[in-house]
Amino acid sequence: MELQELFERLAILCISIFTLYYFSNRNRNIRLHPLLGLISVCTFFMCMVFTKAEYSLGVGFGLFAVFSILRFRTETFTIQTIVFLFVSITLSLLDGLLPIKNLEVLLGINITIVAIYLVLNYLEKKSPIVSEKSSIEVISSLDFLQLEEAERKRVLTEKTKLKNFSYNIKSINLNDNIVILKVSH
Repeated sequence: MELQELFERLAILCISIFTLYYFSNRNRNIRLHPLLGLISVCTFFMCMVFTKAEYSLGVGFGLFAVFSILRFRTETFTIQTIVFLFVSITLSLLDGLLPIKNLEVLLGINITIVAIYLVLNYLEKKSPIVSEKSSIEVISSLDFLQLEEAERKRVLTEKTKLKNFSYNIKSINLNDNIVILKVSH
């Protein structure tokens, strides 16, 4: 791969990722960290190095997966963040490895993925059912965990005054004997 082609592929990737990042963060309570975009650039260069070196691409991504699992186990991520990471890594792989001589095809693939992402992101923001803005945290005692499902729903209905909702356990604090629940409505 020539230097000019490398810069063209990197430019296509960066424009795609920054477009995704911009539209992911508009009008949101929860913002993606700007450095998440760096994951895609690093993945792009890993693809370049592992295709040129004697190591296989599988070894590189095996190491990448191990470090990612160790890192991502420490925090719960939103669906928006996970999708952004998946799309940015996909674009990195495509831009770095796709053996296409005609860069217009690569640009077309990037535009298609970004356009679909933007349309779905727009629809997600318009739907109050799946929006991250329609969730609250509820703190309850550890006794909540021993209740049957119907009783749990009744307790949460009393605390939140919501009729239609779903919930999941965000964290359990054994020191303070509390459970923190994320209630989506």
